[in-house]
Amino acid sequence: MNHARKPRRRRFATVGSVVLILLVLVGAWFVTRLGPMADRRHWPSQFQSNGERIYFTAMSASGRRINSRDGGMHMSMMGGGCVTCHGADRRGGRVMPRFWEVVPPLTPAALFDEHAEGEKEDGHADHEGYTDETLRRAITQGVDPGGKSLDPAMPRWSMSTQDLDDLIAYLKSPVGRPL
Repeated sequence: MNHARKPRRRRFATVGSVVLILLVLVGAWFVTRLGPMADRRHWPSQFQSNGERIYFTAMSASGRRINSRDGGMHMSMMGGGCVTCHGADRRGGRVMPRFWEVVPPLTPAALFDEHAEGEKEDGHADHEGYTDETLRRAITQGVDPGGKSLDPAMPRWSMSTQDLDDLIAYLKSPVGRPL
């Protein structure tokens, strides 16, 4: 009877190992499909403006690196610019490792249009629409138009005035048709 248990245990261990490996593979596939995650297949083949280049690469057209502070683990893991969290389509979404949180979109409507009170699906409903000045403050200081601190996962970027102006012009442009 003791001999019959050994093959059963071995079979159980083998099946358990296979199931565990499959769970890890399925989990990895699922995690990489959540949110924007800066999938380079959706990047433009060439950048149409300095602002677009900054959004995607955190590099200005002059070759200067756009530096940031803060940004959390996701930014450290994924690197890059705004696209890392907000996606190539600027629509935001879920990002790892904080998959339970949704990154707000950076489309012109989400940033600059008026928001209905209580409307929270885009992550911008708890404050007025941005102006150029309040968007500058959000990008560099992490403060929304109402004066509330943005999530610490949002990097605080440091760039020249021209680069910041170019980035804001890009964010104001229609998605898919950069300036």
